[in-house]
Amino acid sequence: MQIDKIIDTDILVVGGSGAGSMAAVTAARKGAKVLLAVKGKLGKSGNAIMAGAGFSMDGETAYYKYGLKEADPKNTKEKLFEQIVKQSFYLSDQNMVEQFVSDCDGCCFELKQWIEKAGHKVAFFGEEGYITSGKAVGDGCRFGVNKESGIDVIEDFIAVDILMEDKKAVGAVGIEVYTGEIIEIRSKSVILATGGYQPYSFKCTVSDMTGDGMAMAYRAGAKLADMEFLLYIPAVALSPSVYKGSIYPFLHSSMSMPIVKNGKGESILDNIPETLLKMAKESEMGKLIFTYYYGDQIARGKGTPNGGVYFDYSNVPFDIYEKALKKSEPLMNMWYRKGFYQGNNLNTFVENIRKGIPWEVGIGSEYSMGGIEVDENMYTGVPGLYAAGETTSGVFGAMRVADGLIEMLVQGYRAALSACKYIQNVNEPSMKNTNIDSIIKDIFSPLERKEGVSPIKIHRNIEKTADTGFNFRRNEEGLTKTLDEILKIYKYDISEMSTKSKNIVYNYEWIESIQVRNLLTCTEAGVRAALMRKESRGTHIRDDYEFVDNDNWLLRIMSSKGEDETMKLSTRKPKVTTMELPGGKNKNIPDYMLSMLK
Repeated sequence: MQIDKIIDTDILVVGGSGAGSMAAVTAARKGAKVLLAVKGKLGKSGNAIMAGAGFSMDGETAYYKYGLKEADPKNTKEKLFEQIVKQSFYLSDQNMVEQFVSDCDGCCFELKQWIEKAGHKVAFFGEEGYITSGKAVGDGCRFGVNKESGIDVIEDFIAVDILMEDKKAVGAVGIEVYTGEIIEIRSKSVILATGGYQPYSFKCTVSDMTGDGMAMAYRAGAKLADMEFLLYIPAVALSPSVYKGSIYPFLHSSMSMPIVKNGKGESILDNIPETLLKMAKESEMGKLIFTYYYGDQIARGKGTPNGGVYFDYSNVPFDIYEKALKKSEPLMNMWYRKGFYQGNNLNTFVENIRKGIPWEVGIGSEYSMGGIEVDENMYTGVPGLYAAGETTSGVFGAMRVADGLIEMLVQGYRAALSACKYIQNVNEPSMKNTNIDSIIKDIFSPLERKEGVSPIKIHRNIEKTADTGFNFRRNEEGLTKTLDEILKIYKYDISEMSTKSKNIVYNYEWIESIQVRNLLTCTEAGVRAALMRKESRGTHIRDDYEFVDNDNWLLRIMSSKGEDETMKLSTRKPKVTTMELPGGKNKNIPDYMLSMLK
């Protein structure tokens, strides 16, 4: 058994974005010794740095408690709760939503303070929210961690699996990326804050969202839930290739809505009912509404050459467009160089509008509603194991509209409180009967195998498979083929994974061998749940079951590891506290959204 280093701590937090940072800070304030393990660099890895980046609290609290007179006090906590539950297609666990609403204002204001003290600007935007940049959020989280004593940070560390002893989480084993050292971390409790999973080739997230925490928790005995629900942004740049993956076209469309055309030059917005189009332009539900209608055209074979739609601004005289652009510049220039967005020079976008050339945009994945099943205390059901942020499920159900940034903060905060309470009543783990030998075997197998399948190739195959049958439009045939391919990858590829280089120092293929195993587990859970759910709900849109069926499918689908190591599915009703679950059917997703307006 090869262990290069052993580290002891009270609480291990895995993941260094918003959820992990807030968990580490909160636990340290409670007197715990904390180790924060980050896959990349603290404040520069994780999905938060890719955010737009808005975060908010309810308007009533913003107005009365924090003195924000621009806030709308009519937007109460009760109204926010109702909004989240309805927009989740009633799939939220309402105890989870209550926790979100209860803790959001304090966490929101703390993030604002961190960002400002890190040297960035925060603007009050809308009726109860703030806006900044993704980089500012990352820098703010790093500031929050660094100013707190009692937190040790290990960077460039990929956690491979949770250490288990007597069915309790007692640490983790992982790899120091640059040296290849195997590090055993011993702790009384573990908090997973590793973000979501992204099985597609076209996304607007960081590239390593491989569901690490979800898969580790699954192997440790926790359940995954709602894995069929992934959130898409319907206007992510497809071309020119240098801009591919940028969400700027989506943000831009909120300022100036273009004519949206399919690949044949036909208008798409004309197909959207006026009331829905108004909702799409004025709320976050626009992500789902536009995904539904753009996706319909793409699925019918009417997409652009790269599988998207066109944003055509030729109806706006360029001098009028230029004036509108200049109005937005002061806000943009608070966080980005003039003429840039997140490092992208916007000159090509602007020149295309000047020349009457449409932008080609696609439907890119940004977030996973599914994840580890937890309760309102972020407990996973595995003693000693807690989870927070996008790696969990339960708040947003079938559709996330409220803040993902706030979710990570409030859950990181609550997970830390729960972990601190837990460790008061447990002894130091003996480490005499753990699963460390099997973890080490899994780590070194790809290095020891003389030949086989490259982990990088496996990752591409997973993405190709998910792109084809498990994307924004689904049906029985496509999902069945996708599941068959996933199981073939398990059977023929994972068991034969081999790295070309056998050097352990910064061996990217070796790191990928850890990540693809996790991504495959999450993708299997998502595809199986999508096959099982014989309806459309939220971002799970099936062409063969277009209706929303509350009578039969207002259920959360759970994935767990069986005794025979195969994945088992089960269902349960969402937990209800105040809002009764509806019955009946809606003929399709748009019909459900129209019913919300009544």
